[in-house]
Amino acid sequence: MRFGAFEADLATGELRRKGVRISLQEQPFQVMALLVERPGELVTREQIRQRIWPRAVFVDFEHGLNKAVSKLRRALGDSAQNPRFVETLARRGYRFLASVDRRETTSARPRRAASFRLIWEGKAVPLADGASVIGRDPEATVWVDAASVSRRHARIQVGVDEAIVEDLGSKNGTFVNGRRVERPTALSDGDEIRVGVAVLLVRAFIDASTQTHGAKRELE
Repeated sequence: MRFGAFEADLATGELRRKGVRISLQEQPFQVMALLVERPGELVTREQIRQRIWPRAVFVDFEHGLNKAVSKLRRALGDSAQNPRFVETLARRGYRFLASVDRRETTSARPRRAASFRLIWEGKAVPLADGASVIGRDPEATVWVDAASVSRRHARIQVGVDEAIVEDLGSKNGTFVNGRRVERPTALSDGDEIRVGVAVLLVRAFIDASTQTHGAKRELE
């Protein structure tokens, strides 16, 4: 199913935005799946409980549902105050606002349309499709050996024509162009990512034939 810039594969439990896989846990995904099956309609809290939390006590269900909806909105870049996707209908339930294309999604990965690199202290680090972790851990995809950088500080998801950065609960935060990353944030050519004291420059190159590899690169 497709809605806006997103594609949801209900069979595999995967959510993508312009080809970039978005991290979303099972229960938030199940809530989303129930809503997109009935776009524009009220889905009551009781219907959600019966479908996803059939054995939960009331308190556990209320907490679980509120948390799941919050995570779903975060993944979609949505807002409870000005919703584009998930609307709250007070004390009743939720309604999915966007139109949904129900045509089957394809499991084939689209042809790459852009390549991305990080540049720090004159060194260029190509980013492979999928997830690249920035951190102080020597096993991180992009290793930044600095005390102010957490072991797993941030993650960049690279898709067909987009790269998205998210903080991984780091101690000192992740910043893009001076603004703290509070939710998954799309990157553009020339953006500056700050992790600890390290500032990494994002370079994006439009080249359909570009291929990158997943080998680890070290930044010293």
